[in-house]
Amino acid sequence: MMYDKSNMPSLPQTVDQVADLLIADLPPKEMATLSLMSEKDFLRLYNSVAQYVLDEFRVWTGNDDLLESCLEKVSDSEDMTDPAMIILRRVWQKLNDFPEILIIT
Repeated sequence: MMYDKSNMPSLPQTVDQVADLLIADLPPKEMATLSLMSEKDFLRLYNSVAQYVLDEFRVWTGNDDLLESCLEKVSDSEDMTDPAMIILRRVWQKLNDFPEILIIT
């Protein structure tokens, strides 16, 4: 079934918008887990959700604004040319930017 683009909700256009949406969908316990995650655990998470992020936000299939936002954040490190990695690292960074948030579970 083909979807009429005009009826689709607007897609997020920046890395920060996607990160905020993903964080908003996380239960408090998952936020706490993510914020304390090691690099190794983060890479495991990335491997399991990268394709979902790319598909859900149509990074390669029409969401040019988001792709451009990702490319603007490309760094010299090898893994930071991948839009899914850029988005997920932003989520991780945002969760770690707010140590004063008290998460009650």
